[in-house]
Amino acid sequence: MDKKLLKALKKLYKYANAHYDPDRSISLYNTDILEPVERELLEHYHWEANKIELLTHDELNRKLIALQSIESFSWVSIAGVFIAGVGGSFPAGISSLINYKQMIHMQEHPYEQAERFVCCKYCGFSKDQYEHLTYIRYAIHLGNAYDSTVGAYAHLTELAELTEHGPIVPTADDIQKFTQLLHFIDEAEDDETPGQLEKRLSAAKLLKGTPGMRRSILKSLASVGVLPNTVLPLTYDSWTNIEDVLNGELQLNNTKGRSDMEMPWAGWKGELGVDWDKARQLFGEYISGQ
Repeated sequence: MDKKLLKALKKLYKYANAHYDPDRSISLYNTDILEPVERELLEHYHWEANKIELLTHDELNRKLIALQSIESFSWVSIAGVFIAGVGGSFPAGISSLINYKQMIHMQEHPYEQAERFVCCKYCGFSKDQYEHLTYIRYAIHLGNAYDSTVGAYAHLTELAELTEHGPIVPTADDIQKFTQLLHFIDEAEDDETPGQLEKRLSAAKLLKGTPGMRRSILKSLASVGVLPNTVLPLTYDSWTNIEDVLNGELQLNNTKGRSDMEMPWAGWKGELGVDWDKARQLFGEYISGQ
């Protein structure tokens, strides 16, 4: 994203600039806070300040299924976009891996509530509601992974437009940092916890960005099984019902009373390291020579 545009969006989407729309139960943002040149930037990049859409379970399923035919999308291309996110040349790429998995495995299904959670047991969708798509996209451009079907729709519809005229390709530096990250994780002591790895990664200053960005990277790698967990096997080429993933949290001690530690990342431990077979299957084109 253009740096000047991102700066303008940070100004636009400040909490103090939000006003609540009670009819749609959503926050809206006033572009009057922006300078004329900043509003021109939004127009130039076709950025709609408040792109609001009512998303229902069945309609969202169909929208994601429709995205499966996008020619610029494949596991190889998405792996490259994700590596560009990890390395820092395209921070929005951090969300791509987990969102692509959600999209590519979507199929028509009725809403069936999970036994212990208020969401669809298959896809995790919670309820029909209005969503602020451009705010979600803004947060994703900051390097946050939105691991939900709503996040997948918001991100991948924009990514389809961005890649329409050419792929997003990771730089040599992106690839080097990504490979270093995998080896860094694999060097963990057997008893290292997810939280301890996050602290070790922050101290090493291997990756730029915030702790939230690093957590998003680790969660994404866990979602495709490159970082295994102790509860259930996951992989990029098959789907696991969200209910099963959520039930897995109930088996872990580090998720109790915490909202910031979730499966599958919460189920990793040092002795599991990196599943190099899955890493090479998914990222082999980029890491085979590293």
